[in-house]
Amino acid sequence: MYAVIQTGGKQYRVEVGTELEVELLDVEPGQSITLERVLLVVDGAEASVGTPVVDGAEVEAEVVGQTRGDKVIAFKYRPKARRRVKKGHRQDLTVLRIADIRLNGKSAAAGVEKPANAKADERRKVEEAAGRQAAEDAALAAKLAVAVPPAPEAAEAAAPGAAEAAEVAAPEPEATETKSTRAFEIHEDKAGQWRWRLRARNGELVAMSEQGFTTKAGVVRALDVVRRNTAEAEGHEEIAPAEDGGETKTAKGFEIYEDKSGHWRWRLRAGNGELLAIPEQGFTTKAGVIRALDVVRRNVAEADAHEEAASTESSTTEAAPPKRTRAKKDE
Repeated sequence: MYAVIQTGGKQYRVEVGTELEVELLDVEPGQSITLERVLLVVDGAEASVGTPVVDGAEVEAEVVGQTRGDKVIAFKYRPKARRRVKKGHRQDLTVLRIADIRLNGKSAAAGVEKPANAKADERRKVEEAAGRQAAEDAALAAKLAVAVPPAPEAAEAAAPGAAEAAEVAAPEPEATETKSTRAFEIHEDKAGQWRWRLRARNGELVAMSEQGFTTKAGVVRALDVVRRNTAEAEGHEEIAPAEDGGETKTAKGFEIYEDKSGHWRWRLRAGNGELLAIPEQGFTTKAGVIRALDVVRRNVAEADAHEEAASTESSTTEAAPPKRTRAKKDE
């Protein structure tokens, strides 16, 4: 059943549940009103046409709220008269929801209740099906959770010594981790001079002192100088070896160069040109020695302290002094 109503000088086709905007009515939101100017009522194949309204027909509506329509621009002008008038207007509207259409005691809302109930029944059936599916999923998850734990027991039964072997092998990574150090090492070489060296996390020797020191305090002070100059050395400089075979002194920072044997090496100088640190070994490519500088910077930054190496170390693990030391050269 539907009807055609008139309000505010306009006509609207409405059904039960229809929401429409009509010109402003003097009502409050939440109230119910009855629209008596019903021009047409159609119920199935029967149509009642009003002259101008249908006798015994009325439409009940609920007031949803108040709103405003779109802005309308009115512009008027007179040619050759310099007259221009521009006005804007927004119509105040009332939002209605049609609750019922009645004709001679017959209500359209009564016929709408059955579909509404049918939708409620369908929604309830869907919720019940979803609940059953969730219960089945929870039961399956519980079965799987119970079935998973016996797997390690079966593996242990198949190999009785596997668990014991794993427990014995577990401490090995911790032992390997304790071997690596992130601190400087100071030691006394065979000549009775104190030297320092720096190892990576894997125990590999990455840097060592260029010359020895007569006292332990001297090598400790030298470590502070190495830390400071390494932090200040942002890049590196490639230098050419001296023609006479001697050392070419440049500004402070890292230097990379190619020695007589074709290996690439690096060295660290202080601001006064004094050589502070050298690598333990050479590198076959320039890229290799540049990567080694990054390793040196990182390990120097992480080495916050120093420790004294045991004097019982073998000569193979002890860093050998360079062939040409500054002391010999100065002599």
